[in-house]
Amino acid sequence: MPRQPARSDPRPDPRERFGWHPEPELIGFDDEARSRPALEALGTAAWTAGLDYLYGEAFRRAMGEPAGYGALRRVFYGTAPDGSTAAPAEAPRDPTTSAALIEEFRTRLAPHSLNAYHPRSLSYFTPPPLLMSIVGEILAQVVNQGVDVWHAGPSSAFVEEEVGRWLCSLVGYGPGSFAVLTSGGVMANFMALTMARDIHLAKLLNLRRPPRGRDLEGQRVYASDQAHFSIARALDELGFPAETLHVVPADDRFRLRGPAVAAAIAADRARGLRPFAICAVAGSTNTGAVDRTVELADLAEREGLWLHIDAAYGGAVRLSGRDAARVPALERADSVTIDPHKWFFQAYDIGALVVRRGDDLIETFQRSPEYYRGGEPEADAHRADEGPGADKPLNYYQRSMEGTRRFRALKLWLSWKHLGTDGLGRLIEANNDLAAYLARRIGELDDFEALPAEPELSVVCFRHLPGGRTGSANLDGAALDAHQDLLQAALEASGDAWLSTTRLRGRTYLRAGIVNFLTVESDIDRLLDDLGRLAAES
Repeated sequence: MPRQPARSDPRPDPRERFGWHPEPELIGFDDEARSRPALEALGTAAWTAGLDYLYGEAFRRAMGEPAGYGALRRVFYGTAPDGSTAAPAEAPRDPTTSAALIEEFRTRLAPHSLNAYHPRSLSYFTPPPLLMSIVGEILAQVVNQGVDVWHAGPSSAFVEEEVGRWLCSLVGYGPGSFAVLTSGGVMANFMALTMARDIHLAKLLNLRRPPRGRDLEGQRVYASDQAHFSIARALDELGFPAETLHVVPADDRFRLRGPAVAAAIAADRARGLRPFAICAVAGSTNTGAVDRTVELADLAEREGLWLHIDAAYGGAVRLSGRDAARVPALERADSVTIDPHKWFFQAYDIGALVVRRGDDLIETFQRSPEYYRGGEPEADAHRADEGPGADKPLNYYQRSMEGTRRFRALKLWLSWKHLGTDGLGRLIEANNDLAAYLARRIGELDDFEALPAEPELSVVCFRHLPGGRTGSANLDGAALDAHQDLLQAALEASGDAWLSTTRLRGRTYLRAGIVNFLTVESDIDRLLDDLGRLAAES
């Protein structure tokens, strides 16, 4: 006799299940008729609070107030009975209404944030996110996909695969290439060096297994003194001795050059050491400098080395038909790091590792735990070179250090479609033009100097010279450094703009990282006016 279907009973009233909460319809929201009005009201309240932050705070000050760490910590946590700053509160035991929480965001958080939207917020690489990126982030969190095993995020795996194909094409890779989204450049660089160790170094050592332990002694990786800190950190975490990283001094424009690395390789080989990788930078964090990647690609090919290019910032220049040539030879690298949450104007977080041979990812990271039986066995796993239409599940945990991963691709997918490659390229070109404008203005002023005088991309490092070029010529170096720090702090406290500082050749410089598509030339003029005024007042 056929089994009769179970009787479908109406959903119980959420007030019966969640009556302990003041807003039960926001906890038990599985009945549309009962909960949808409350959810729409919550969405309206949250979006309104976001827009109030945008127009009430983000465009008012470049940095929230108070600007100092100690002062803001006291504001956030309050004051203890002994007059010291209070400690973080214990976890709440009782529920709070959504209205009260949104109000806490308005009063306790919004006025005290870094305001990346402000047109004179030019520090680090924190651009204002495109609004379509924010929409994508909201939708990604609603559908809540885990992009590790295909069944945990079916369509999200396809979205990431498609975005990855766009990134591969941007780099210049052909069939067989692949891209994996990461939390940022640190993770992407770490994964790239893991592949270099387990695939390329294993080949150089004639091993049939990934090199470990004593195998890692006597190896050398080459990078400049401008390389990101994550290169050294990755080598350390991967088990290499500290001396594995051979730091080669950059040239007078902060670029790693082929001849200098060639000389270092020859010296190391003469000592019986084994070079196996070069880590170049295309858009350094300090100055935006682009290593001479053509020279380094030629050298890596000649010497049989793995070439990784950290283009976390500068890789986005490939979006611009006009400026793409500023970042050459990415397609000749074995692996490339790109961070869309930098110059693709994406909400945090989204980085990417782009590799010339997608199977390198599988060979390095593939594992098949028992509880991931929703996918195909390891031997039949979807291969990167099968291309569109492949019928094996795409399980990203087999291509990444990470297991469960956020649906990062949706916001970039929507943003890229919304603006198109040409539109994104226009935003980048505008930033490059503003950096050139800032450098040109500095060159015209007697009391500022830039290093280098002309930027390669959209980073300008410069300093204020009290008394002008002649008057500051004999100024003590430490005093001049302290002057830049005081000037930066005064600018930050004013709220009218925000710059970071960095150290170049042992000296302190102000650093403008122009990745803000809302910035215009008048903002650059006002920034320089502010700095001149604050210097005169100090």
